[in-house]
Amino acid sequence: MNNFISTGKRVFSIQMLGFASLAGLFVRIPFIFASAGPGGGGYIDPRFKRVLWYLIGSTKGGVNRAKIIDLVNSHPANANQIASELKLDYKTVIHHLRVLSENGLIVTDNKDSYGATYFLTPLMENNYPSFQEILARIGKK
Repeated sequence: MNNFISTGKRVFSIQMLGFASLAGLFVRIPFIFASAGPGGGGYIDPRFKRVLWYLIGSTKGGVNRAKIIDLVNSHPANANQIASELKLDYKTVIHHLRVLSENGLIVTDNKDSYGATYFLTPLMENNYPSFQEILARIGKK
């Protein structure tokens, strides 16, 4: 069961049991966060960095996914806002949001609702330095 608390930019997860998809294989990954915020706190799964490498560094859409993650980190937005700010096709953005959501990088309260706002998951927030390291190593930002 997902219990999310939204406070402006950040979404905190009290307890979340999620599934990560890597090359179509779903792996159950437990995420338990006692707290989030400055200094982090909480559990960081070491397999998450591999998921990031796959989604950002080794797929055709990795550049667009990286742009979406970076934008959502700076300020939560809905699909239409993301498409406008990044100058991408709306359907392309919807596809990448679905992939990022299925892999536990972003979350929204109402994914079936038009105008749903997307946030980084606490796991992605805790691993944002790994994301930046991947961008630096592949030379795309």
